[in-house]
Amino acid sequence: MWISDVSIKRPVFAVMLIGALVALGWISLGRVGVDLFPKVEFPVVAIETKLEGGSPETIETEVSDPIEEQVNTASGIENLSSTSSEGRSQVIAEFGLDEDIDVKAQDIRDKVALARADMPLDAEQSIVLKTDPDAQPIMSVMVAGDIPIRDLTRFADKTVKEHLQRVSGVGSIRVVGGRDREVRIWLDAVKLRSYAVTADDVMTALRREHAEIPGGRLETAGLQSEFSVKTMGEVKTVAEFGDIVIAFRDDGLPTRIRDVARVEDGVEDSRSYAELDGKPGVSLEIRRQSGRNTVEVARDIRAALEDIRKLAPPGVRIISARDTSKFIEAAANDVFDDIILGLILVVAVTLAFLLSFRATLIVAVAMPTALISTFFAFYVMDFTINMMTLMALSIAVGLLVDDAIVVLESIYRKLDEGYPPMEAASLGVKQVGLAVLAGTASIIAVFVPIAFMDGVVGRFFFQYGLAITFSVLVSLLVSVTLTPMLCSRLLNHAADNRDEMGKIALFFDDIYVALETGYKAALGFALRFRLVVMALAFLTIVMGVMVARTLPVAFDSKSDRSEFLADIKLPFGTGIEQTRTIASRVAARLAEVEHVHTVFYTIGAGGQQRVNEASFFIGVTPKAERDVYIGTLMDNVRTEVIRAAPEAENASVTEVPWIAGGGFSNFELMYAIRGSDLGVLQQKTDAIVARMRASGHFADIQTSLETGNPEVQVDINRRRAADLGVSVRTLAESVRALIGGVDVTTYEELGSRYDVRVRLEENQRNDVTKLELIQIRAVDGRLIDMANLANFEIASGPAQIERQNRSRRIAIVANLPTGVALGDASLELETIIGEVGLPLGYAWSAEGKAKRMKENQQAISFAFLLALTALYMILASQFNSFGQPVIIMLTAPLSFVGAFIALKFSGLELTMFAQIGLLALMGLVMKNGILLVDYANHLRERTGSAREAMLEAGPVRLRPVMMTAFSTISGMIPVALSNSQGAEFRNAMGYLVIGGLISSTFLTLLVVPVAYSLMADANQWIVRMVQHVRRRDVSGLERLNANKRAQPPAE
Repeated sequence: MWISDVSIKRPVFAVMLIGALVALGWISLGRVGVDLFPKVEFPVVAIETKLEGGSPETIETEVSDPIEEQVNTASGIENLSSTSSEGRSQVIAEFGLDEDIDVKAQDIRDKVALARADMPLDAEQSIVLKTDPDAQPIMSVMVAGDIPIRDLTRFADKTVKEHLQRVSGVGSIRVVGGRDREVRIWLDAVKLRSYAVTADDVMTALRREHAEIPGGRLETAGLQSEFSVKTMGEVKTVAEFGDIVIAFRDDGLPTRIRDVARVEDGVEDSRSYAELDGKPGVSLEIRRQSGRNTVEVARDIRAALEDIRKLAPPGVRIISARDTSKFIEAAANDVFDDIILGLILVVAVTLAFLLSFRATLIVAVAMPTALISTFFAFYVMDFTINMMTLMALSIAVGLLVDDAIVVLESIYRKLDEGYPPMEAASLGVKQVGLAVLAGTASIIAVFVPIAFMDGVVGRFFFQYGLAITFSVLVSLLVSVTLTPMLCSRLLNHAADNRDEMGKIALFFDDIYVALETGYKAALGFALRFRLVVMALAFLTIVMGVMVARTLPVAFDSKSDRSEFLADIKLPFGTGIEQTRTIASRVAARLAEVEHVHTVFYTIGAGGQQRVNEASFFIGVTPKAERDVYIGTLMDNVRTEVIRAAPEAENASVTEVPWIAGGGFSNFELMYAIRGSDLGVLQQKTDAIVARMRASGHFADIQTSLETGNPEVQVDINRRRAADLGVSVRTLAESVRALIGGVDVTTYEELGSRYDVRVRLEENQRNDVTKLELIQIRAVDGRLIDMANLANFEIASGPAQIERQNRSRRIAIVANLPTGVALGDASLELETIIGEVGLPLGYAWSAEGKAKRMKENQQAISFAFLLALTALYMILASQFNSFGQPVIIMLTAPLSFVGAFIALKFSGLELTMFAQIGLLALMGLVMKNGILLVDYANHLRERTGSAREAMLEAGPVRLRPVMMTAFSTISGMIPVALSNSQGAEFRNAMGYLVIGGLISSTFLTLLVVPVAYSLMADANQWIVRMVQHVRRRDVSGLERLNANKRAQPPAE
């Protein structure tokens, strides 16, 4: 190769070329961000709309349906779903992955604007949000102390929140569990009756008498100066609200607010709660700005908290309850440690084979050079250091020395043949250059399709596939420039002279000589019994297929992040105090579980702010400090939650989700049943759930249909209301103000504004019969008792109604106990659904992880076919043959045998990461076959016999084949055996590659030579047959001509 010759003759050029890449990589390393996963744009748009007081049925027909009808006309929608709950509609539009999410989000906003005309006038403005993995909180900060909740909330909101919002990279901050200051106007129904005023009169008075309205400008004569005019009509103190006049009585005396209500400088209604390790307080959920570095933002937040603690009132503690960045930092550091360990193992294996410190140094240079240089590609491509790229680098460690090993071994042999170092380096590279190039191309041919797979999985593996591609390309460049240059300067004729070896080197050399001798004998035996060898190879592949069928299949591994979530759902109608009592009982029980050190829970923190649901964040002992599997720990916590909260209708324990919002479920299993009739759907899902519970293979089984939501229904007598001159809207607004409460205006003090809320006294609205005291003013001014206009009835209805693609649906969700794989659970649930049976017009679909698992298998199958095609084209071009690539590609199924057996013995599942490893393995094992066939072709040109060529090529290539295989295996050992943070993603891939390389290496050394000789014999047989046919045709033609000449001429 010309670049190798230039590098050998101009060593400074080689050093500067590689040095420049290393320098650029080193500079880029400090500029590349650190994150949990690659930045992925999910083409999902969520539309949230609120209609205060609306029932789920009303929300479905009046809000969700008009929005769906308009949004459904947008192009590119693949799935449209909605959830209609009390007072809230959420519509989720999922688009194709190739769609521009920003364009689609704007398109949806336009569609929602059109739907506005068909929605109720008092529905709030819809909020359109893109789903972003960055939307998940990166940290929760707890502010707790022995001071009133109002003061604690004010400190959290006005001091802690405002300081943290100044931190670079911080996005939104949500306060949970706080109760801000609020002016409360507590109406007395009895006094309202006695003074002949209504709630609407009170609200009108507040708006009328508490106002500050600009009065324009006052200009002096000659326009010499001007003043702004402002009417100072707002009250100055909270007590002054009681002095506001509502109306004048018949005797001319005023009726003031204090006559009919109690004015309180109070706090908001308690609709959320937070507690950390038994201490109540206020939680701040911090989200970063999209695209910002999680680790850097979290580090800056922690630094800011140190300063904020100095401002805290006495007795107030500020604690970081959960911090995602700690896991990211720990995972990144652990992977870097694994990479260093892999480097050490690879160097040790290389030294054991080469038996020379100089030669080992030459080969070892390729690893750090390629790894560091790869970060320059990261910077150019805007990649981050994340779980996927770190996994790629840890796998690449064992690959980076392969090319350098092959080149160095070839140069060694030229030195042994008597060539001077510089000439030996040049000839050595020329002999194996194309083989090295083909080997690297085979790896690229596998990892590039991985990078460009379809679906969400393809987006996540994009950086993974290209990271390995970048690193092996740099290692190829090093092997054809720096490696031959160093060999020409550092190696000599006595590089492997036994006279200069020590005892240890002689010991290893004797082993290699014995291996070569034994392998030559085994190879000769295999070439004598070729059909037997091929039959055994076929049986081995069949055995691999049989083992593969027994492997549990899953989407991903259960990651041990030393933290997880738990949720309890109490019956509808449970108040916040009752929920808090039960949640505190659960938290106290969980704190006693072994290895649990943090229990942080919130009530009403979800989007629907339900006070009957409590969410727990559970921190446990770091992974390295315990010997209990995280799944077992989650099962123990699940048991304790159920025991501590027997009142709970549902309880679940799940992993902390990687992606938040946009309809992504925390549950491991999710299936949807769709149809028109909610009753039929409920009947079928109840039957399915009953069978799921009986099977024992599912945990935390729930359905999305939530019934039994207690509600007080106001049944209006429309005819009587019309006769008395009372409109339905007036009646409904009065009920909402008196029972639910209404924010009428605001009150300003010291630069801050607080809501002024009107509501009936608690003791007058805690019983349905007391609501009859309410009076409504008719059009003519008369006061009408509510009892004369409406009846109050207690009923129940669904808490939420879900739809998917314009049809009602009920989702079945569940988690999986330890030892149950997602693939097996999905298959069993689909069997149950088939046995229950669905009526005509009803259908089921896999959602969540089950859906992504099916999509992942399709994407990997396509990538597998693409990689096979690319490999064949590369090998056919390299060997100028249509048949020899097939021989080399035999190494792939031979590798799968060991891969599946290794995974079986490890007890791990065949996750998407393992399947990607299987695909990658196909490219890794091709190098062995390439080295054998390439050298055999060279020898065959000299000997003419395929058998003799293989008998000579096999022992010669044995050492480089074993060196490259064992160096890759050594690099994968830390990947397979790692117990570090996030190692679960990599373990299965490590076992697969190690097992596959072992079986492929040993089987390839026998099967490939046999297949090579069989193909050569087949080619010769075909040639002989063609020649025989040609000779027969020629002889037949000659006889025909002879007969024609022998015939007498026609008369």
